[in-house]
Amino acid sequence: MSREILVAIHAGSGIVGLIVGLAVFSPSPANERRSRIWRIVYAGLLVVLTVSLLALIVTDWASLETGSRLAFSGLAILAGVMLGRIYLAHRLAGSRIAGWERGYVSHVYFTYISLWVGFAIIPALRSPAPGLWIPIAVIGVLAAGNVLVHRYERRIGLEPTL
Repeated sequence: MSREILVAIHAGSGIVGLIVGLAVFSPSPANERRSRIWRIVYAGLLVVLTVSLLALIVTDWASLETGSRLAFSGLAILAGVMLGRIYLAHRLAGSRIAGWERGYVSHVYFTYISLWVGFAIIPALRSPAPGLWIPIAVIGVLAAGNVLVHRYERRIGLEPTL
């Protein structure tokens, strides 16, 4: 498979994941069956994103500089953690144990904000000073996401965590 196709698959699954992720965020949907379908679609998009990322890393490894190898290796680890977290969110949503909403929102938030971090890192990697811009991009996305998720938690009646 060509590199361009892998990039399109990876970017496409990430962009669609950002859209679908919004439908997955709510722990108490009006229609549980529809919510479960959206969670499965979102998880599938994360799997496609991860597989295409790994394929891109393997394809490009020989031409990557050390800093890029480290950054892409970190993104691969992050993608694996994202898959674990969306699995845990799906299990919590199905279990409905007392207080499940807090963990659910936390797991979905982690996967969703990680998509944004991935998108922010790409232009930072291509900048003249990636060592400067990657941390700035990551910290900026995490700070904005933290503010937004706490606002969302308050709106749905959850006491925000620190």
